Amino acid sequence: MPTETVCFVGGRVRTMDRTGTVAEAFRAEDGRIVAIGTTEEILAAAGEARIVDLAGATVIPGLVDCHSHLELLAYSWELAVDCRSSRVSSVEGIVSVLAERAGATPAGEWILGQGEHYQNLKLAEGRYPDRHDLDRVSTTHPVMYRASYHLNVFNSRGLELLGVDDDTPDAPGGRIERDPATGVATGRTYDMFEPLGGPQPPVEELAAAIKRVQERYLAVGVTTLGDIPLHRAGLEAIAAVAADGDLVLRAAVYPKLEAVVSAEDVRTGRTRERIDALDPDHLGMAGFKVFLDGGLTAGAAALHEDYPGQPGYRGELAFTDGEVAALVATADAAGLQIAMHAIGDRALDQALDGALALPVERHGVARHRIEHAGNMFMTDERIKRLAAAGVVPVPQPAFLMTTAAGYVAHLGTERIGTVMPFRTLIDHGLPVPGNSDAIGITEDQHHPFPAMRAAVTRRTNDGDVLAAQEAVTIEEALRMYTEWAAFSIGWEDRIGSLEVGKFADFVVLSGDPLETAPADLAALTVAQTWIGGALVFERS
Repeated sequence: MPTETVCFVGGRVRTMDRTGTVAEAFRAEDGRIVAIGTTEEILAAAGEARIVDLAGATVIPGLVDCHSHLELLAYSWELAVDCRSSRVSSVEGIVSVLAERAGATPAGEWILGQGEHYQNLKLAEGRYPDRHDLDRVSTTHPVMYRASYHLNVFNSRGLELLGVDDDTPDAPGGRIERDPATGVATGRTYDMFEPLGGPQPPVEELAAAIKRVQERYLAVGVTTLGDIPLHRAGLEAIAAVAADGDLVLRAAVYPKLEAVVSAEDVRTGRTRERIDALDPDHLGMAGFKVFLDGGLTAGAAALHEDYPGQPGYRGELAFTDGEVAALVATADAAGLQIAMHAIGDRALDQALDGALALPVERHGVARHRIEHAGNMFMTDERIKRLAAAGVVPVPQPAFLMTTAAGYVAHLGTERIGTVMPFRTLIDHGLPVPGNSDAIGITEDQHHPFPAMRAAVTRRTNDGDVLAAQEAVTIEEALRMYTEWAAFSIGWEDRIGSLEVGKFADFVVLSGDPLETAPADLAALTVAQTWIGGALVFERS
């Protein structure tokens, strides 16, 4: 923790407090803000403090990504082969780039590839690769291609190492795709990575990669994450970075149940005590993540009606209604948030039922979350239930750019309703927290400003406009990534606005977002990022 006293003066400081105060200067001591005001006021009391002249630049609070995956970004950006559509246009292209990596890798080691959501719609063959395609990459290396966390494809050697044969059962909420004529596994798996024991890098290798990912977040002004480790190695890697004093970002973690943290760990507080003790200013356990269903990108979200072209198939629920209610109660009793992944309308209703099963006096106290609520299926009744339960909906603004059009193409607006209805949610008093759910399917999904532009303009990366009536204002887009995101992780008393008593986490920008044309928001650049009054990134 810095002990230096610093006065930052001569800027346009958008504090993002409740009244939208714009100041000129502030003073930081021991990493926290102790005074805010005019340049004259701050300089008058500066004493021996160091003076930093902001030279008229716009300052905003450090940005918060409340649903992130450091572990998966480390996999995608640092460890896997880029198989995204920006690089390849066909299954043959995927095979080629993976084979190139295999040729430079010792026999027996995993070859990992990263694709993107709904990439089957973009590939020349109109499909994802299967085991036979990946067998052409190598028969001596196990090979895995990932289109999303929910959809992983393995070659024959990979399936063999994972113990998959014609009789391997599906896990609850997961599915091993099989040829309908022969019953033989195609290599495509849906929400089966963790049950099958998919490949994970060593903790040391993952920790080193996470440090490099951290630099990318700092470069776009993100200072705090609500991070979701999905495998034990992911949590251990973040813990190792913190233990070494190298965690620059702040991270409220939500480890996955039961893969990373057990219900018994939650009840006893063992994991929370260990995590919270490593670097209390930078790392804390805010809650735990549970998957109620799979991903729509993998055709595994739990729906009330059949999937198109799949009579009788409606996805899978991982838990019974009673089990979900018990998990919510366990989190609530432990003073932790439960972050319930619920993509499909059936899973969304189950999550709401579980939250509403708490005693009325507990509604909204622990601030439980439903991840992806607000992306689709938002009827008036569900919005009222969200508000009544005091649950935080966590939709993904960044998905407007990349994935929302796929939702519409997959199920149609008659079923999903208005896609990403942010305006409606906000008007009902539900803060929409900014987040990326970035796993590396694009280079900039973790970048808040393109996502803010999408929330304001409703424009996809392909130039289409989705539900223009659901646009938010630029100020609201900023609040999504400051005040409301801080609220969603329960840290609004320390971050999310520039106010006395809070951490001096802030960003110096190339321009003022509130004086920028909506279409130009993504062009804003971060000149400097400060955390705890210390400079952690400066653009050269």
